[in-house]
Amino acid sequence: MKICALVPVYNNAGTITDVISRCRAAIEPDILVVSDGSTDQSDDRARATGVEVIALRENRGKGAAIRVGLEAARERGYSHAIVLDADGQHLPEEIPKFYELSLSFPDRIGVGVRRMTNKDVPKASRRGRSISNFWTSLASWQRCKDAQCGFRVYPIEETLALGCKEPGFQFEMEILVKAAWSGMRIAHTDIDVIYPPKEVRVSHFDPRRDNLKFTWLSMKLFFGMLFRLPQMIYRKIRGF
Repeated sequence: MKICALVPVYNNAGTITDVISRCRAAIEPDILVVSDGSTDQSDDRARATGVEVIALRENRGKGAAIRVGLEAARERGYSHAIVLDADGQHLPEEIPKFYELSLSFPDRIGVGVRRMTNKDVPKASRRGRSISNFWTSLASWQRCKDAQCGFRVYPIEETLALGCKEPGFQFEMEILVKAAWSGMRIAHTDIDVIYPPKEVRVSHFDPRRDNLKFTWLSMKLFFGMLFRLPQMIYRKIRGF
C-alpha cells in the first residue's frame, strides 16, 4: 500500500497553506493538490509550500477535480488517496484515522462521519446530511452514515473502475452508491469538523442549484437500484 493525501481546491487562498502544512505533519511528502480552475492565489500559495499542484484551466467541479487527482495519484504509483477539503473544515490531524481504515479495509471506501452536535453547525447542513444519508442508504442497500462528507480514503484502482461521471458535489453520493452496486463496502470513522462563522466562510455550494442536482441524482440512483434489486437481495442473503 502507498497512500497520499489529495486536496482539491477552488479559490481557498486563505486556508490552503495551513491545510498543506498540517497535512505534512501526517503524511509528508505524499501530497497532491488539484486546483479546480482557481482564480485567486490558491495555486501560487500551494506551490510555494513545495507540493505538487495540478492546475485545471477552468472550473469543472469538485467531482471532476477528485477524478483528475485520483488518476494522477495512480500514475504516480499510489494505491490509496485520502481526500480532504481545502477550506479548513476538515482536520488534517485526523488523517491517521483514514490510514487505519485503509490498513483494516484496503478494498473499501472509508468515509468520515462528522460530529455535528456543535452549535456552530448550520441547521441546513444537519438537514442535508439526513436527507442524503436516507437516499444513499436506500439506493446502495447498505448503511451510509455521512454521504456528504468529503473527508475520505479511496482505493484508487477500484474507485476509478466504477466510472462515476458526476462533476460536482454529487460525485460523493454517486461514488458510494455505485461502489455498493459493484459489491464494495463502506467503512466509517468519526471525525470532527469546523464551521467558521458565516461571514468568513468560503463555500461554493449553491443551495438551490446543488440541491436540485442532488434530488435528480437521488431519483436516478433509486431507479438504478430497482433494476439491480434481485442481485442486491442475493448479496444480502449470501452475506456479501
